[in-house]
Amino acid sequence: MTKSRIDEIDVLKGISIIAVLIIHTTGIAVSDLDKSSLSYIVFAVLNRFSQFAVPAFIFASSMLLMYNYSDGDNWKLFYKKRFKNVLLPYIVWTMIYGIYLYVIYNEPLKSILTVENLFFGGMFYHLYFIVIIVQLYVLFPVLLYIYKLINKNRYTILMSIVIFQIADIFLFKYVISRYYQNSSLLFITYISFIIAGMYIGENMREWGKYYDKKLLNLFFAVIVFGYLFVDISLKAFANKQIDSNLYNIYYYAFTLLASLFFFALSTKILNYHALSGLLASTGKLSFGIYLSHPLFLDVLNHFLNTGNQYLYDIYILFIFIMIYAISYFFAKFLKKHKFATVVIGK
Repeated sequence: MTKSRIDEIDVLKGISIIAVLIIHTTGIAVSDLDKSSLSYIVFAVLNRFSQFAVPAFIFASSMLLMYNYSDGDNWKLFYKKRFKNVLLPYIVWTMIYGIYLYVIYNEPLKSILTVENLFFGGMFYHLYFIVIIVQLYVLFPVLLYIYKLINKNRYTILMSIVIFQIADIFLFKYVISRYYQNSSLLFITYISFIIAGMYIGENMREWGKYYDKKLLNLFFAVIVFGYLFVDISLKAFANKQIDSNLYNIYYYAFTLLASLFFFALSTKILNYHALSGLLASTGKLSFGIYLSHPLFLDVLNHFLNTGNQYLYDIYILFIFIMIYAISYFFAKFLKKHKFATVVIGK
């Protein structure tokens, strides 16, 4: 049986989906601009600093699963809800993006109707996230069993986060990568966020007080590891040789700490009603925004692209505002209709 809604998780999801929009809009600039320009540096930093977005969503999803289903009393109902709220929208949007590619880009059907596109989120660049979430849902009973074995106290949880994530990195590098190259599609890539989310979901109310005391420490940790991650990412963008192990350390440390920090910050934001109202509303619509925004972004880039380099920065900002507004109101409009669950989930 599900429990009451947690407002701070909606705020966290709102922050995370805005970060997703930042990644996808600034990604255009990162690929287009001269790497020696100031604009490139600004957009590249924003792009890399926003990389906590998808891990934060997985972190939030794990929290909610643990908070609502830690008793595991009705798995049949659990999977029925997940199918209706996740798989049906995935099927619908896979079809939408397939039709879009066929009509607008004249992609041949044989390159659209592939196993990867239909079943592994390959139809459009953002659908991989749904594949991860499906894995999380399908394997949650197993993950719950493992979690109960390792959950002795916060220190065993912390040790497990480190050990499991290191094991995942080496497992993929030396075993899985021989057969499958795309680590972003595998749930184990995000195992640290899943464990951390499950722990906080189980101790939701107690951790509110702890976060309140550690918010400043989290902020400085995010700044330090954020700087290290952005710096090594910019070197990689410039085709400089980097240490992949060091990159992984910075990535996982930064994105996990950022997920924790923005969740802690969300509890503070609740005190500011106008801001929390906007972010919570965005968070509640985040699945619909996530599914639809690349379509609007691609259409806008076709019609509004500017060749004037002096207006380019304004153009990127304008595109961000436009896709945020359009996808937000699109999802909000659909929520009013009975068929909304099929298109954008609950």
